[in-house]
Amino acid sequence: MATALCPPEIGLWYRDIQNRLFEVVAIESDDAIEVQYYDGDISELDRESWNLMCMNRVSEPSGGLGPYEETIEEEEYCSTDTLNTISWDNVIGEID
Repeated sequence: MATALCPPEIGLWYRDIQNRLFEVVAIESDDAIEVQYYDGDISELDRESWNLMCMNRVSEPSGGLGPYEETIEEEEYCSTDTLNTISWDNVIGEID
């Protein structure tokens, strides 16, 4: 059985031969390694697949959108159509 040149370590970043950046986010057992790619995709590798991968350990990427940064989608913005208007004419009468 081949041994990986870069053993998996949670929190470290790697670059594979296809130039994809990914981070090891979990090692669930001796045979399951969960990785999250820079674009946010999550994948699980078995130990044998990890050992066969050609990759380099790299420093954590900076700038741009990473897998953990949240973006606000346009639908999440509050618009005036979803707001209810309040009439202040008879506020005390509506409290009852």
